[in-house]
Amino acid sequence: MDEDKKIVIRNQILQNLEDYGISWAETEQKLECEDFKSTQLKLSKQTNPNPDEYYHYVQSLLATPNEVNIDKIKPYLIVAQSNRVLHQRLWAYATSLWSVPVTVGFGRRIRFFVFDRQNNKLIGVIGLCDPIIGLDIRDRESIGWSKEVKETRIYNSMTAYILGAIPPYNSVLGAKLVALMLLLPEVRQVFYRRYKDSALEKGKQPYLAYIDTLGAFGKSSIYNRLLGWEFVGYTKGQSHIHITANGSWELIREVVPDEVFNTFKFGDGPNWKMRVLKYGLRQLDFSEEMLSIGWRRGYYRLPLAQNWQDFLLNKTNRIVFNHHTKTELVNYWKDKWVLPRREVLQERLDQTQA
Repeated sequence: MDEDKKIVIRNQILQNLEDYGISWAETEQKLECEDFKSTQLKLSKQTNPNPDEYYHYVQSLLATPNEVNIDKIKPYLIVAQSNRVLHQRLWAYATSLWSVPVTVGFGRRIRFFVFDRQNNKLIGVIGLCDPIIGLDIRDRESIGWSKEVKETRIYNSMTAYILGAIPPYNSVLGAKLVALMLLLPEVRQVFYRRYKDSALEKGKQPYLAYIDTLGAFGKSSIYNRLLGWEFVGYTKGQSHIHITANGSWELIREVVPDEVFNTFKFGDGPNWKMRVLKYGLRQLDFSEEMLSIGWRRGYYRLPLAQNWQDFLLNKTNRIVFNHHTKTELVNYWKDKWVLPRREVLQERLDQTQA
């Protein structure tokens, strides 16, 4: 590609960033973003589904505030089926309500709807997918993985790439209840049934021992001080969403030759994109620091077994799961989070009706 074309692409990438409230300081070789939340919201409108396309199809599954009695909320899980049109539409509608860009996940994926038994309306959603291959805070600070052991046991972990409650349940701390549902035995049972055969074929253990997630803005109010969930620390602040969600991915792809592009394996998830982006940015005379946007995200883990660390370090093949009942988890949620704030939460719920 000639230099004039590269200059055009380079300028367009800078303009794309500017459109989302991000600027590139050439002298300091760093990104500057005045309002992370505003930028994330703009990016989400670009990447997430349009709720108007799906609302009509799923309206009967959405609660109105007067259909929710806080004291009678009883969650239950439904595994989302990718071949069911209604599930596709409901998932698209729910994720359209997020104020941050929602990915589709990668690799193995398990998606859950969390419904309310009192009215059979949707409380929220959970999406699990393959974990990022390289994540220092997980590998070093949380688990203590070496490269060799990680290759053996990363199969036994998943990442919650989306988790939360939709209106009106989000106004009554429904997201915390949704996060607690991952402690139910049926979550790891779904994993076991779905991946048992492929795990054994690969010489892996067919058990889900560890779930993690990243807060959108530093620490997350969903997971903080929540049963089972543990805050480990912060990521380094590298990301590709501010580039891949604004049209610049296609531009960078133009300067990455096929013979180079195809040497990266798509199944490696976001690491694959990061490697492609780093190569493309170098071709355009940008620093890799363009990926260091400064959004330090809180890293949370949810171990599902008493001996989770020994299992993930390949010191044992025997796993001793933690056991929680739905009644226990719901009572914990109500006693710890709802009852001390009962009047405030009811006011919030009433306000969503107004």
